[in-house]
Amino acid sequence: MKKAFIKILVILMTFSIIGLIVTQLYWLNEAFVLGENELDSRVHRAMEETAETVREMELNSYYNLFNETRAVMRDSVQAPQIITSQIESDSANVKYVYLTRYMMDKVALPISGMYQDSLNVTQLYSAERTVRFEKDTNIQGFQPLDVDLNTEFKDATYTLERFARFDAGYKPIENRVNLQQIDSLFFFNLKKWKAVTPFEIGILLQDSTTIALQTDNYKLQRGNFLSPLFMDRNNDVSYYLSIMLPDKRQTIFSNISALFAVTILFTLTILGIYVASLYLLNRQQKVSQLKSDFMNNMTHEFKTPIATISVATDALQSPIISSHPDKVKHYANVIKQENKRMNQQVEMVLRMSLLERDQIRLDKSPEHLNDVVRDSLDSIRLIVENRNGTIFENYKAQKDYLVIDKFHIGNIILNVLDNANKYSPESPVIHVETFNDKNCYVIRISDQGIGMSKAAMQKIFEKFYREEAGNVHNVKGHGLGLSYVKHIVNLHGGEIDVESEKNKGSTFSIRLPMN
Repeated sequence: MKKAFIKILVILMTFSIIGLIVTQLYWLNEAFVLGENELDSRVHRAMEETAETVREMELNSYYNLFNETRAVMRDSVQAPQIITSQIESDSANVKYVYLTRYMMDKVALPISGMYQDSLNVTQLYSAERTVRFEKDTNIQGFQPLDVDLNTEFKDATYTLERFARFDAGYKPIENRVNLQQIDSLFFFNLKKWKAVTPFEIGILLQDSTTIALQTDNYKLQRGNFLSPLFMDRNNDVSYYLSIMLPDKRQTIFSNISALFAVTILFTLTILGIYVASLYLLNRQQKVSQLKSDFMNNMTHEFKTPIATISVATDALQSPIISSHPDKVKHYANVIKQENKRMNQQVEMVLRMSLLERDQIRLDKSPEHLNDVVRDSLDSIRLIVENRNGTIFENYKAQKDYLVIDKFHIGNIILNVLDNANKYSPESPVIHVETFNDKNCYVIRISDQGIGMSKAAMQKIFEKFYREEAGNVHNVKGHGLGLSYVKHIVNLHGGEIDVESEKNKGSTFSIRLPMN
């Protein structure tokens, strides 16, 4: 896949994801706003019904006083009558309303005799009604009722709401309402409108900024709900019912929590898939580059032995060489060694292929691991000595009898030793040590070579990885050895660790559990 195409693909995917996230955030915000408007509407309805109920309760108290009087007057409204009223207060400032009705009734009395006539007699009746109002201890002095009761009660058209406003308007608000009762009414109405949420109540004066009554945690703040509670004689608002919702946002979120959760879940899923795709795409690109480097390295690794074999074959065909048995033997050994070298590299690739498909099978048997380490050292000793190098051995492990796959364990030790040799630019100095640590057999192989960076230490066990890049072959290899080592160690239930410092060498520790 071309880099330009990958870049365009990544840009398009990024813009699509950003657009999707922005769109989802927009719709979530719209859902929150709609939920807020719905909650506000329900709370306002509950407040209006609560205020209406409180007003009706106050009005009913006045109906209890005047219903009887209103009924009597209404029934006889067509009769000739005169109504007088008088408002007084006694020494204790108790208020009295005296209503007196004078009615005239004409009766025809028959006269006996020849004239068969009648006598019209007018009778006068009177009736009184007294309404008594207890004095409110918070009202200073007598407050007159600004109303013409003669006219209002004459035809029973007087509206009791007006009288209630006149009279109740002189009372303190705490004598007109009960906060606990309003709390119960409002909670009932919230349940009715399916908008249950914690709330605090306040009663505000006409300016809507002064608190007359409040519950313990009520605060006068922007965003509180207002609804008229009582009106005065001029039909203006005298008191407001105010509601504070301390957990309003939480209530809205709880109402849309399912939508919110599903949206976030799907958005995070898509975002996770996007990130995973970018990671895999980047990793695939790196693997592709590593495979390309691997093919270049393998080509180089094969070219050298093939060229050597070709030269040796040509030499054997020469009459001069064929007449010297020693030279024939030498060139035959060269061909054999180069062929063996090529075979080892092919075997390494085949082993990694089997490991990748998880088809490798271990042939385990009890072995003395110290002897396996010695055999691996013997295989590389001559190569190290030819470079004027030295191998120091120290076998301190007393318990070395383990059930292992001797062939693969020998190969991984040889791989680590080969790296110690290859990455030592001058005369190699290699230390090999075995010892027991708790319930493990440990093989520690150290060198004084070029070492590696911390970034390289995190990747050296990845397939195809080599610290040098491209087609640099100052150190031969194809990046499969340590990947194979780690896989075999894992199959034996062990661990491999590395410690390294640039230009100071590396130390590999292979830990295998005792059986």
